[in-house]
Amino acid sequence: MKKLSKNDINSGIAGFTGFVIFGLLLGTARMSGLLFVEAITRYNVNREQASFPFILLYMTRNTIGPLVGFAVKLLGLRAVTVSGCIFSAIGIAGCFFAEDITTVTILWGIVYGISFGFGTLSIPHYLSLHFSKHLDKANGLALAGDTVGYFLLSLITEYSLVTYGLSGTFLIISGMVLHSVPAALLMKLPKETHHQIEIDSPRKCEPQEIPSNLKEINSSSEIDCSVIKTAQKTSAVKVFRVFLDPVYICIAFTQSAFIYISSTTFTILIDVSRDHGVSVDHEIYLFLSISVTELFGRLFLGSITDGGYLTKLNFSALCFAILGLLYGLIIWIGGPTAVMSFGFFFGLVTGGVSLLSGGLVTFYIDKEYHSLAMPSRYILYAPMSFTQAPLIGYFRDTLKSYDGLFYILIGICWMSSLISLLIPYIIASKKDRTKCTLRFYRQ
Repeated sequence: MKKLSKNDINSGIAGFTGFVIFGLLLGTARMSGLLFVEAITRYNVNREQASFPFILLYMTRNTIGPLVGFAVKLLGLRAVTVSGCIFSAIGIAGCFFAEDITTVTILWGIVYGISFGFGTLSIPHYLSLHFSKHLDKANGLALAGDTVGYFLLSLITEYSLVTYGLSGTFLIISGMVLHSVPAALLMKLPKETHHQIEIDSPRKCEPQEIPSNLKEINSSSEIDCSVIKTAQKTSAVKVFRVFLDPVYICIAFTQSAFIYISSTTFTILIDVSRDHGVSVDHEIYLFLSISVTELFGRLFLGSITDGGYLTKLNFSALCFAILGLLYGLIIWIGGPTAVMSFGFFFGLVTGGVSLLSGGLVTFYIDKEYHSLAMPSRYILYAPMSFTQAPLIGYFRDTLKSYDGLFYILIGICWMSSLISLLIPYIIASKKDRTKCTLRFYRQ
């Protein structure tokens, strides 16, 4: 039996940390559907007003990616994550005292939204530091915490809403989220590997004269600290150049498009299922099938890319193409069977796409940019999200059908698939330009 090394143990702790933090913070955010319904009666508001804090949560979280990356660069990954977990619990606990929807919007949508971003956006970067060969599996394991956490938290929340009401539930959720702080405190960056030089045979060491240039360096007793500080500031600012990288722009578009697609689908799924004849009693099976297959996808589909059967970009392109076909299934076939089949395969495919989000940045973006590039990968979702509510209202209330919206989602899916296939050619083009530049300067 192979003995576990210290690095293996630290990597296991890293995976466990990601599982717990995602389970508590992402799982809490996914309970918006339950809390939204209760907010209507608790604060005596309409559906549009009640839904706004929960929409604002995701918008805020995905907008502050560059700020999170810059904070990680300056303060360190563990400090940023711990502060995010603490202030997430504080923001949610504050909702206990709220007597109107405006206060909930500020505390849940902004305070929790910012803290939510600080606590979760850098976890894939943290995992990439511990896992090189099995990164997609590690991301899948951490994201599985989201599915498991959502399932367990939803049971507790449903009971709490009946027993203690919405305000009391906010306090209970806050206490559960606070358990993410000990997990965040376990975060530890791996040490640099020091390679030992092996000597084939013992040698006699003889005294040798130190070269004059080394003597000069050794005799220097003063170090200009201002130069070091300037270099650190320059390095922190330099990482923002990643937003000019065409490869990163393409990856950010596909990842933001995925968030747009999945969040839109979950918002309208109940309406769609009822439009196609799924009874209220059977709706639970639709969401159960999505949860189970999503968990399966996150845990096992990483083996396809880690095993070398498909590249990450080809796997991404395949998943987006399948998602487009699934939306077509509802439009062109319809009926309860089509909707249930959609739920089964939608969960499986989205589980596969979600575990790639961190791996794409790790493998195709230079390492010096990871601290900013990783938390900012969903930044394009913020402007995209402004179209969601108007499109849903227009197609459902005005045209009385979601078919037009599904055609738009099909277009986004297939565009993302095409962009994923084009990224290798963009990378090759960048390398060719770099070689030409080097040859020019050598001449």
